[in-house]
Amino acid sequence: MQEMSNKEIAKTLAKFADLMAIKGENDFKIRAYTNAARKIESFADQISQLAAEDSLKDIKGIGSGIAEAINQLLQEGMIEEMEAIKAELPPGVIEMTDIQGLGPKTAHRFYYELEIEDLVSLEKALKEGKVQKMKGFGKKSEAKLLKALKNHEKYVDKIILAKALKTAGEIIETIKAEIKPELFKKIEICGSSRRAKELTGDLDILIASDQPEKLSKQLKNLDFTAEVIGAGDTKVSIRTDQGVQTDFRLVSEEEFPSALHYFTGSQAHNVRMRQLAKDNNLKLSEYGLFREDGSKEKIESEADIFKILGLDYIIPELREDQGEIEAAQKGELPQSIELDDIKGDLHLHSRYSDGAFTIKEMAEAARDQRAYQYLAVTDHSQSLTIASGMSIQELKAQLKEIDELNKELKDFKVLKGVEVDILKNGDLDFEDELLEQLDFVIASIHSNFNLKEEEMTARIIKAVKNPHVNLIGHPRGRMLGGREPYAVDLEKVIAAAAEYNTALEINASPQRLDLNAEWARKVKKAGGKISINTDAHHYREYSDMKLGVATARRGWLEKEDVINTFSYQELIEFLNSKK
Repeated sequence: MQEMSNKEIAKTLAKFADLMAIKGENDFKIRAYTNAARKIESFADQISQLAAEDSLKDIKGIGSGIAEAINQLLQEGMIEEMEAIKAELPPGVIEMTDIQGLGPKTAHRFYYELEIEDLVSLEKALKEGKVQKMKGFGKKSEAKLLKALKNHEKYVDKIILAKALKTAGEIIETIKAEIKPELFKKIEICGSSRRAKELTGDLDILIASDQPEKLSKQLKNLDFTAEVIGAGDTKVSIRTDQGVQTDFRLVSEEEFPSALHYFTGSQAHNVRMRQLAKDNNLKLSEYGLFREDGSKEKIESEADIFKILGLDYIIPELREDQGEIEAAQKGELPQSIELDDIKGDLHLHSRYSDGAFTIKEMAEAARDQRAYQYLAVTDHSQSLTIASGMSIQELKAQLKEIDELNKELKDFKVLKGVEVDILKNGDLDFEDELLEQLDFVIASIHSNFNLKEEEMTARIIKAVKNPHVNLIGHPRGRMLGGREPYAVDLEKVIAAAAEYNTALEINASPQRLDLNAEWARKVKKAGGKISINTDAHHYREYSDMKLGVATARRGWLEKEDVINTFSYQELIEFLNSKK
């Protein structure tokens, strides 16, 4: 039986439900699989273990048919009925459901009513006005779909940072495990992933080897290699079994530091660095730093390159030619925030809404696995029914539970919090008299994304000004590769947040990374504060904090800019300053 996480099983069942909807299967069956997927994603116990114990049918909502499908998935790596539907439908019809606002039932109608079977024919039908003639559609919905299609095309060949780092890590571990150690000396990820860009087109991995010919042959034949795009003694390009293009650069051990610098920096950064070398009568390339007579400067690390050129060391995340070289010349680079600076997570969910674990379990994992000093429990408020938002009574019960838990926990504090919805008019989902009883209030937008910029800006600023709101969650509302940011004048929001002592969030969830680095830097310049949080629904997701910190480092943030680097006492003082 295969080992699969609950999230992986849930994702497969949800995809199966979508496929059935595209094909036009029975609605009851589709709902059953959709509900089972939701339940499994947030289920505390491991589904694979329950399957091994033949206990799946003991879970409410999982009948014999779904249990059989899960067992087949775990035993054979696929669900036979699901594969049959996949084989029957054109791949392009399935791909349509990746477009925001185009669900499986709409894909069903497009395929069976308009014979649209791929994205090319979809774009043609939208441009020719065929979709607006269908029942339930009009000019506005057609234009909205065309915009969503263009957005999908922009992201379809991109890899989000979390996947890039995970895939690169797996590739590097495979190389270390399966290739003889004498064939390589050093190995490192480089490119835009090392700079922690939120989206990248491909992976770049640098390897030092004194036997590049033999190493090249080995790389072409590893298990993760699905296709060889090109291969030589200095570069091997492959497509992995996950569809990710990966370029391996093979250099000597002596060349490795210079190559690592060259293949990490953005093009603009590298141009500036080469010009700086030229100004110092030197030549900088991926092969080294050369004097006028052709001899080489001794380079043992990237730091040597910066030092010889009169610069402080520039961390990879800042190598974008956005003022870092000038700052390095003047000794004015930021003391960049580190992962170890984080003292707690201020945005996470428990079983009171859509989280997988109890408050106590989330708290103990934060304390024992992350060495945090505190966390804030911020379950959803009542309006967000899709995420099992809490009623007023449930929130009050939660507050009592946290009081009791704080008496029990040693050297750790749980803050009473909530992620309260910002309603369409800027009011909050709970009344002020209830919010006043909390330690930490996040205000977020989860609905009415299509307001005009002026309305959306006023809506958020009204929440910023509320004396009980400490943080605006995921302020742009974007989902990488999915939902575009809503229209908002973020400059005005940042100015208001700085004035009213309301922090703005870098949400470290892999699909969000919102705020991004550019906006985080603007918050710093405005004198505002940031909170970096994981929005965790499972304590495994605490590890996403590294993505948020990397984003903060790209945004020139320092420890003092981020409120969850504060000690518990310092945090409380900051929160009280709002009131």
